[in-house]
Amino acid sequence: MGATCAKEIAPLDPALAAAGPQQDDEVSPGGSGSVAGSIRCEEEKSALSKDVHPGGRQSDEIHNLYDNFCSGGQPAPAQEKRRSIFGGRSSRRSFVAEGEVLYASSKLTSRLTGPWSVVIPKGTVFIGHKIPDTDAICSAIAASELFKGYPAKAGKLNTETEYVLQRFGVAEPDLFEDVSRSRGDSSICLVDHNQMSQVSDGVDLKKVIGVIDHHAFQSGTICTPFPIYTDIRPWGSACTIIAHAYIQHRHPLSKSSAGLMLAGIISDTLSLCSPTTTEFDHMMVTFLSYAAGVSDVDELAREMFKAKSKQLETMNAYSLVRGDIKKFVTEEARTRTKLKMAIGVVECTNPVVVMNRKDELQDELRAFKLEEDADIAYLIVVDIVALLSEIICPDEDEVDLACQAFGGTVGENGTIKLEKGRVSRKLDFMPNLVKVLEKGWQKKKVEAPETRRIKRQSLAQVVYENGQSLGRGPGVPLGDEDGVIDEREILGGETDEDDEM
Repeated sequence: MGATCAKEIAPLDPALAAAGPQQDDEVSPGGSGSVAGSIRCEEEKSALSKDVHPGGRQSDEIHNLYDNFCSGGQPAPAQEKRRSIFGGRSSRRSFVAEGEVLYASSKLTSRLTGPWSVVIPKGTVFIGHKIPDTDAICSAIAASELFKGYPAKAGKLNTETEYVLQRFGVAEPDLFEDVSRSRGDSSICLVDHNQMSQVSDGVDLKKVIGVIDHHAFQSGTICTPFPIYTDIRPWGSACTIIAHAYIQHRHPLSKSSAGLMLAGIISDTLSLCSPTTTEFDHMMVTFLSYAAGVSDVDELAREMFKAKSKQLETMNAYSLVRGDIKKFVTEEARTRTKLKMAIGVVECTNPVVVMNRKDELQDELRAFKLEEDADIAYLIVVDIVALLSEIICPDEDEVDLACQAFGGTVGENGTIKLEKGRVSRKLDFMPNLVKVLEKGWQKKKVEAPETRRIKRQSLAQVVYENGQSLGRGPGVPLGDEDGVIDEREILGGETDEDDEM
């Protein structure tokens, strides 16, 4: 398609808009080559990130359609690339738009129709995953507007999501327990997740009638007693899917919901830089920025990333590790033994803030493995500006597996740095780790269940205040004659006596 974006250069004539979209081969009376009834567009270089073209992810028809939509059938004049706001050359699409016409204004929206999207019954409660992110919350709100339902949240919002809701003037959804209590026997639709480990507390699977998601079906996928509506697509975000559904259903779209879905795509695709980004994400950013009246998508991305990083400065190790962690169940190829793996991700604009706390984060990863009965656990710190990732490993098994999976070496600070561009848990981290497991990798350190039980009981309790984690408190008085346990020694591995035995 070329590294271009769409910029509106003339508003649509309302008379043409009322007449609806025209045939592709019709031209305007002026003979300019613009399609009658469509927005006149010219190509423009954007100011943020690189274009992404994942093979096999887009339809040729939509691909060509979008080229026509962006260029108006005319070749664009050559323009010099502008520097990205974050450094380096850039060519990501964004859209500068004004006006009121949406669906009748372009070949894009006239073609993106058909019986592709699900239709969720009216009155359904839409709920995202545990530890909700921007995509989970924004997709729930937008879906509830589209299908006349009710949005709910599964927990406390992060600072990025709070910023997005405030910017677009949208109220924070109520907790699922409160919505469920007030709505009685309302049906439930899950958005942005499909695994049991991500389902909000209190969700009754007998009431789940739909799933709208962009994640793979892996071990632990929900099981329902009846057939349900499903819309699962390999796109960059759940908001992309729901924005596409708005176009298919020709449903009125408020500026606030358009803004929320735009923010959800920016968040989940790292402003269209993640390898999970597809052509549909590019198209929906174009469409939604027009609908929301957002003239500078790059500025929105900057402010969102700034808000996301702000929270990290005050978060304790317990919250950092569990803030965005997902659990998977795989197996060792040789023994066919089930292996429970957890991968946590911290996205930030200044990774130094997180890496300075590496030692306590390693301790917290060890605690997580004991509390959640996990065999392998990682915390991956992603620099969303430089598109660089660094892996924090709690034990030698994690180091060995990661080095084989990513071909890296352990640095002076005990972490593993990945090559630039590897920033996706879904496409970069998990698949590479599984490949090594399939080749026969095995854990070298296997503790007896009783040993793990004792260590688990010895962990310091997590302290909460007003529903918020304050980190771990004093340890449980088991162990030496003073009744004091050194948590770092317990989490660090075997004692001297164990080594001698």
